[in-house]
This record gives sequence, structure tokens and C-alpha cells, in this order.
Amino acid sequence: MRCAVVLLGCGLAGPVLAHPHVWIETKVEVILNERNEATGVRIGWTYDELYSLYITADLGLDPDGDEMLTEDEVARLSGFDMNWDAGFAGDTHALLGEAPLELSGPQEFGASYAEGKITSTHLRVFAKPVPVGDVPLVVQAYDPGYYVAYSIPERAVLTGGAGCTAQVFVPDLDAAQEALLAALSEYTPDVDLEAEFPAVGANFAEEVRVTCAAP
Repeated sequence: MRCAVVLLGCGLAGPVLAHPHVWIETKVEVILNERNEATGVRIGWTYDELYSLYITADLGLDPDGDEMLTEDEVARLSGFDMNWDAGFAGDTHALLGEAPLELSGPQEFGASYAEGKITSTHLRVFAKPVPVGDVPLVVQAYDPGYYVAYSIPERAVLTGGAGCTAQVFVPDLDAAQEALLAALSEYTPDVDLEAEFPAVGANFAEEVRVTCAAP
């Protein structure tokens, strides 16, 4: 996704460019086995209308503007944001409590286009099943550089497992904004902020916390 998203900012200039530039509504599905172990997460990204317009125009999709894509167009759209740079974490971060968990690269791509917005989906699996109990499985959505703003507007979906619940938590946005301004204040005027923007995205992270009752 990093390759696709960064194109939107190419050629922009100015002393301080506002972040974020792209807004994404995120859907989180946590997949559990019969032992209440999480095996993976399926992520859905719905892009804002401006970025969706940019992508459809760039790919030459929906030339008649009826928002009805042909099978060929859907195939061309699917995976447009999955060509990740090496080391890119996919802006999905998983933890067990406070311990980071390893996620695979994206699998099972899909995409659709409706009401002027692109939605893409992908699956990421854990390196090994993650037992979920009182210590929550946490799934966070954020871009460290805050070029992209992620939100989780809907309740997370739990597939499989038993006696499990999921809640969405939002950060203290006032505190996050203060941290951003404090970080920016440390830069000298000659710094290219667009290239050297501070890694403050985690402060703005919305997250899903999953817990399961003891069997």
C-alpha cells in the first residue's frame, strides 16, 4: 500500500504540509479456532472519495462513471494496494497485551467500488496461533508517519471461537495532537517535513481488543 498511497503526495510543496493526506475506514475481523486461539485477521480498508477517485482514474476504471466495474476492472483493482515496500508493516499492528505479534504479508486480496469509494480486503495470519483469554489480543490500525489516518467505525467481527468479545477503543485525540505539535516544534525551518515527518501515528491509533472467557 505504501507505494500506492505515497503517489498522492508527489509534487506537493510548502513549508508545512498538513497530515494526514488519506483517510481510511478500517474493518477488522479476528479469526479464532475452537481453542480460542487467534489464527489471523482479515482487514478491510475503505478509502476516502478523493483518494478513490485518484486510484480509479489512474487505473482507467469506471470511465462512464456509473460505479459498476466489469470483471476485468475488478481484477485490475484487486491488490492495487498490496505491493508493499520491504519492511512495511501494513499499518496493522497486533499485540498480546503489550507484546508485539508477528503477522504475515497480505493474502487473499479482494476489492470493490461503490458510492464513490474503493474498499480493499486482505488476510494476514499469525506466525503461530495466539491464545486469547483475559490478556487481550490487540489489533491497532495506524500509519507511523501519519500520512494516512485510520479509523475503526464499526464493531469488530469475530469468526470462530466461543465466549469471546471485541471492543473498539479510540485514543485521546487532544493528547495525540499535543504530542504531534511538540514533535514538530523540534524541527528547524530547513527540514523537509514531508520527507521527515515524525513517527507520531501510534498516538492516533484506534484499536480492537479481544478477550475470551476461560473454557
